[in-house]
Amino acid sequence: MADHEQAADRGDTPSEGTHTRSEDPPDVEHELKQVQRTWRRRQLRRLVVVVGLLATVVYTATWLGFDLGYLWEHRGNLQSVLLEEMLVPSELLAEFQGDGPALGWAAIETLAIAAVGTAIGLPLAFCLGVLAAGNVTPRPVHGPLRLLLGTIRAVPSMVYALLFVILAGLGPVAGVLAIAMGTIGDLGRLFADEMEEIDPRPVEAVMSTGAGLLATTWAARRPQVTTAYVAWTLFYLELNARKSSVLGIVGAGGIGYPLIMAFNARNYTRVMAAILIILVLVVAVEAVATLLRDALDADRRAARD
Repeated sequence: MADHEQAADRGDTPSEGTHTRSEDPPDVEHELKQVQRTWRRRQLRRLVVVVGLLATVVYTATWLGFDLGYLWEHRGNLQSVLLEEMLVPSELLAEFQGDGPALGWAAIETLAIAAVGTAIGLPLAFCLGVLAAGNVTPRPVHGPLRLLLGTIRAVPSMVYALLFVILAGLGPVAGVLAIAMGTIGDLGRLFADEMEEIDPRPVEAVMSTGAGLLATTWAARRPQVTTAYVAWTLFYLELNARKSSVLGIVGAGGIGYPLIMAFNARNYTRVMAAILIILVLVVAVEAVATLLRDALDADRRAARD
């Protein structure tokens, strides 16, 4: 009894002492070690992944026959062609004076192929892209359309050009059809993705008035994606200008045809002239597209203000 009273006076009964020890704060040093171990394991996993990727790249490059030593030993071949044939100012000037008009018309044809192909593919890309959005149509509709767009996108434009050469013969028509197919597949997918990111509240508000799918899409969905759709279209016009510059290699018109003919004839001065014209063409298209995008952004900001 006396022992119990003495313990009570000290305030450390067995039950109270046990309860106090269970509420002791956690060991900070122990937690720090756990965090360090977790961090080290994470870093080790990342290192293993990076090393694995590097090893895969090296093995694949070796399998493909990529040999830096061989390339270095034969660097003189490229240097001689560049310095002695392709980059000789006097010969380039003579080439432009002789074949400049022909190459210029080929460049104009290339730009026309890109523009007309984009214009033909754009309406179909818009329709398929809207219908392929999961927030516009039910799964039985947007699922197969997504698959269709993926199938179209899986075929490169060069392969389409080969197929349409069989249909339309040699010339720019095959190139236009090839660009149109690529535009449908790529822009359709981008349009569908943009449509799925819109704010659903305006759509719900319009649907509450009893509007149908077409009216709701035009009134509530279209305004939210117009700017993005225009920007993507301009960007893809730039890509199509690049694509159409090489479709002539398979006979689909444009500046690619004189380019491949010059390569086959080993006329590297004419090759360089064609490359310079392609460079000017692509840079000009990009500059115009950038100006149009900037003007569109300025109009949109002015409308908000």
